[in-house]
Amino acid sequence: MKYFLLIQILGLFLLSCCTSDENLQMQSNSKYEGEYVGFYDGGDKGEMTFKITDAGNIVGNLKYNNSTATEEFLGYVQVTGALSANTRSGFVFNGQITNFENSTGQWTKKNGNEILKGNFKIQKK
Repeated sequence: MKYFLLIQILGLFLLSCCTSDENLQMQSNSKYEGEYVGFYDGGDKGEMTFKITDAGNIVGNLKYNNSTATEEFLGYVQVTGALSANTRSGFVFNGQITNFENSTGQWTKKNGNEILKGNFKIQKK
C-alpha cells in the first residue's frame, strides 16, 4: 500500500512537470507574434505601437496625444492571449487579444492623488 501511494505521488509530480514544459514550448512559438498598433483614451489619450516576440514579450512605445513625446511600453502576452504591460511613468495596461483585428482592454495611471483610467484598442498590422 505504501508503494502504491508513493507511485501515485511520483506520477502526479511527473505529470505536472510535463504540463509546465508543454506550456513553455507553446509560448516559445507565440501565435500572437507580430507588430501591433492601437490607441488609448479616457483620462488620457494617445497611440501605441508595439511588437510581440515569439516568446510573448511586448516591446513598444506610447505616443502621448498632441505631443511628440514617447515612452517605452513593456509587457508580456500569455498563451491564452491575456496581456499585461506598463511604462515607467505608471501606465498599466491589461487586456485580452481575442482576435487580430480588434482587441481591447483597460488601462490605469496614478497621477498625483488621482487615478486616471480608460480603455484601449489594438490590432495586428
